[in-house]
Amino acid sequence: MWPKHLWRIIVLVVEKRFIDGAPESPTVYDNALLFPAHRDGDPFLGHLVVGDDGRFVSVEPGAFDAATASHPHRIVDLHGAVVLPGFVSAHTHLWQSPFRGVADGCSTMGWIEQLHKRIGPHFGDGDMAAFTAHGYRDMLRHGVTTVCNHTHDFGIGPEEQWAAAISAPVHTEFCFSPPLWRSPAERISELDKFVHLSAPDRDQVLGLSMNTTGRMTVEQMRDEVDMLRENSFRMHTHYLEDPGTTAEQQTWFDDLVESGRVGPDTIFAHFIHTTPHIRDGAARAGASMVWNPLSNGRLGSGIADVLGYRNAGVRVGMGVDGQASADVADPFENMRMGLYTLRATAQDATVLDAKTVLRMHTADAADVLGVGDRVGRLAPGYAADFLILDPPAPYEILDAADLWAYAVLSLSSADIREVHVAGRLAGTGPTDRDIELEADCRDRLSRIRSAL
Repeated sequence: MWPKHLWRIIVLVVEKRFIDGAPESPTVYDNALLFPAHRDGDPFLGHLVVGDDGRFVSVEPGAFDAATASHPHRIVDLHGAVVLPGFVSAHTHLWQSPFRGVADGCSTMGWIEQLHKRIGPHFGDGDMAAFTAHGYRDMLRHGVTTVCNHTHDFGIGPEEQWAAAISAPVHTEFCFSPPLWRSPAERISELDKFVHLSAPDRDQVLGLSMNTTGRMTVEQMRDEVDMLRENSFRMHTHYLEDPGTTAEQQTWFDDLVESGRVGPDTIFAHFIHTTPHIRDGAARAGASMVWNPLSNGRLGSGIADVLGYRNAGVRVGMGVDGQASADVADPFENMRMGLYTLRATAQDATVLDAKTVLRMHTADAADVLGVGDRVGRLAPGYAADFLILDPPAPYEILDAADLWAYAVLSLSSADIREVHVAGRLAGTGPTDRDIELEADCRDRLSRIRSAL
């Protein structure tokens, strides 16, 4: 018997509140200030055309000329509203969404003790489904339209998180995370089980990866890598996050390279306490990293050498990380935290600009996940994922180049009016809350609290 909450997810799909198709006819969103962050040039007043397949047909400056169109279009006048690409979070733990504020003042390992080890053992049937659904809805409210969901187990397995993923209101890259205490043989067995579980519905997610955090022999890691690549899984690892584990984890790097764990399909989450040898080795292998400024600051993990990585050739995307370590899954806050921290550390406001940071949380994050050919851009052929914002501060006085700073430094998720995913209206910003889901999560948390 499915948990009640999973049946609710299925009903919502039938009601077409989630991504299940596209508009009935091509739709033009006209008279908007567009920010195609993936391309050169400045923002411009123009229009978007969304096709009946849920993809962008065109993204052009100027007003839409209906008189020359080859067939009828539905036209929506945005009256100068701001349009941004939907944000991409390249590293997130959605099940953590109801656990904000836990373990303040703790570093990563202390925080894990309080959340994973103290609370996690009390999870029951349906909890992961409800908590993960809560995380998805929260992503959508804050303008995240593509998320890499890095899962957890707690003895429940991935089934509930997978069911939530294939019915989610946003695009998902699913990162399967078998328990790290399993032996290498057991991890490969767990992966094999997950491959069979996901096979019937695999086309409903953008891609698959596996948490390769953890130490094995080179031979054992090589066996795992071979199976992952055989099944088209990327590798996604927490590496060099907590300063307390730095010395040990730095000694792993050469073995990771020798085993094949470091390559173009490798994503290092956090990647803070590196050395020049590790940085340059990752760059040579074509690996990427995910920058999580909010979480890194909250847990006192440190400041990633993002400027050094980019100069060395390491690809950098951004993620909001878990909603119990970033606490507010807001890409605008995440961009500002990262940008301001790097500028303050360098005592130089020129070291990183607003446009680059916006790209890191959209097109670059999609590229890191290996899905940059499908999402993360306002461009023809891409999924029509975009945000419509009505900020209270006007932009008319700004020069074109200053509009990037306007978008990154002055806007917030509170300004979001609409969130579109695959061409459909999927949400209306922070006030778009699922009260029934929130009540369900509160009941589950009350049960867990009584067991602590």
